Amino acid sequence: MKNRAVFMTGLNKMEIRDVEVPKIKENEVLVKLEYVGICGSDVHYLEHGSIGDFVVNGDFILGHECAGEIVEIGSKVTDLQIGDKVALEPGCTCGQCEFCKNGKYNLCPDVEFLATPPYHGCLENYIAFPANMCFKLPDNITSKEGALVEPLAVGMHAAAQGNVKLGDSVIILGAGCIGLVTLLACKAYGATDITVVDVMQKRLDYAMKLGAT
Repeated sequence: MKNRAVFMTGLNKMEIRDVEVPKIKENEVLVKLEYVGICGSDVHYLEHGSIGDFVVNGDFILGHECAGEIVEIGSKVTDLQIGDKVALEPGCTCGQCEFCKNGKYNLCPDVEFLATPPYHGCLENYIAFPANMCFKLPDNITSKEGALVEPLAVGMHAAAQGNVKLGDSVIILGAGCIGLVTLLACKAYGATDITVVDVMQKRLDYAMKLGAT
């Protein structure tokens, strides 16, 4: 197996390098990645080198929205097998804090999030990852769609937080990827009057195609 990774080597500079295929631990799987999304945060790191207190120091691998096929499993992995298509949860959490134990592991203070310094991302061919943070995709979901599960979850969470119900009117500010998946989520929750606001006409056109009213 040959593993290559894309490194950010400076502002607006990237380089493809050969790297070793990672060795998996007993509770990990080795995933051959097929798709990695490009998030606004990746672009921001590439163009500005930091987001708030998170600063890129040295060469850095971007990317956190990904999916692929399992090619190797650790000795203690029982619920996944070689050949499974999986989407990766980009944030590995402690599992022990009050947030993790209450089912709100996204708020874990000790999260290790892909492509958030100092943790490298997943713009590479192969990644070793905890099995309990890999989610098997149904047969009717492609790896490309699987890589969009993470941003879709943001839209679903927004609709849930907004308590969107059948017949509701909703306004969504911004028609980028997150705005569009929020539109889809609000439709799924039953909203019937959905207004999307943006300054780019092509984004508004796509919002209309996806069901904005």
